[in-house]
Amino acid sequence: MLRLRPAFSGGIRLPAAERREDEVAIRQLPFAPRLFLPLRQHAGMAAVAVVRAGDEVLRGQLLAQAEDESAVPLHAPATGRVVRITEQRDKAGSMAGDTVGVIELAPLAGDTQEYPGGRAYDPDRSSADELLAAIRDAGIVGLGGEGGPTHLRLARARECAVSILIINGIEGEPGFSRVPALLTRHGVDVLTGLRCLDKVLGRVQPVLAVEKRDGAAARAMLAAAPKSALPALHVLSPRYPQGAAELLLRVLSKRNVDGKHEFDADEAVVFSLATVAEVGRLLSGGRAMTDQVITLTGDGVREPGNYRVPLGTPVGFALEQAGMRPDLERVLAGGPMRGQAMANLDRPIVKGSTGFVAVAARETSGLPEPMPCIRCGECVAACPIDLQPAELGFLARKNEWQAMVEDFQLDRCFECGCCAY
Repeated sequence: MLRLRPAFSGGIRLPAAERREDEVAIRQLPFAPRLFLPLRQHAGMAAVAVVRAGDEVLRGQLLAQAEDESAVPLHAPATGRVVRITEQRDKAGSMAGDTVGVIELAPLAGDTQEYPGGRAYDPDRSSADELLAAIRDAGIVGLGGEGGPTHLRLARARECAVSILIINGIEGEPGFSRVPALLTRHGVDVLTGLRCLDKVLGRVQPVLAVEKRDGAAARAMLAAAPKSALPALHVLSPRYPQGAAELLLRVLSKRNVDGKHEFDADEAVVFSLATVAEVGRLLSGGRAMTDQVITLTGDGVREPGNYRVPLGTPVGFALEQAGMRPDLERVLAGGPMRGQAMANLDRPIVKGSTGFVAVAARETSGLPEPMPCIRCGECVAACPIDLQPAELGFLARKNEWQAMVEDFQLDRCFECGCCAY
């Protein structure tokens, strides 16, 4: 393995602590009394409902179909009854005031909730077009936080004739543990998903990138697999936020991923480990996407860890199942660096959810008040994409939004939180 040269400045260097045994477990969450399913849970057009209030549906049944290329279908997470379809503010929308339909589903109490399943796909026996259509029909979106339709990204990558497929096994946020859980519990699905994507893209060179503390789990997964078409494994030193696709491409392009040459960003496409595992799990089982693996963590819950959660589950219900503490003060949608405080816990868990941080009151009681900026430059040194956070903050206080974009590249900021840290 070659020595890594610095690929980006800034970021936060985190200690490579060993994983705890409970971090690789995935616990199944029960069904909530009501599931709330927005018709748009992705970046793109909303799906169109094909059910009405009062309809009884089976687990995995189509609830909303994709009538636009940028849409993905929605399927029933549980056997039950459609209570109603309402309009609510669209959190995935691009315009203030956008609304989207939300299907309210009541799971049938006492039902076995058995998934009937459908056609299973074998990447060795299915064509590239069949696999691409199956990925869309299963309703799979990017599960690393990006949330775009997976079939669209694959189609564009195929048109560009990419030659390198990077599986991003870097945790998106400190404190999350989906990566070791997926490597340990869903290694077969990861490798099956890789074969599916390889078939769709037309024989690419696969690369799996993980950080040091997940290196052992990645090696164990690969050791138990057939030797044909295994991805090249790159184990990186912990450094937040190198899991961002733009930065990971920079890091890996400074390594000879095939032992011969460095590659350009246009030659590669990046998919999260969670997305690859979901492609393998759903296509091989003839299923559609009806649940999601998320991390529930923080001192505000007694049983932090990874949970497989039915889509549409209210966040508050999920936290109660994880042992929500009475001194819970706030909940962050996302991790401690990029997460946004939630106004209420009725918000449903959707396809793009990665995790939630439950913050206890004792964690915030001793925090100091923010001090005025003295232009020390620490935030500039921490920015991984070489922006000027201090200047952007100064312009924001003056409402000079145009200057922030045109003169200081605000549109490149992906809110990693390094400057605030």
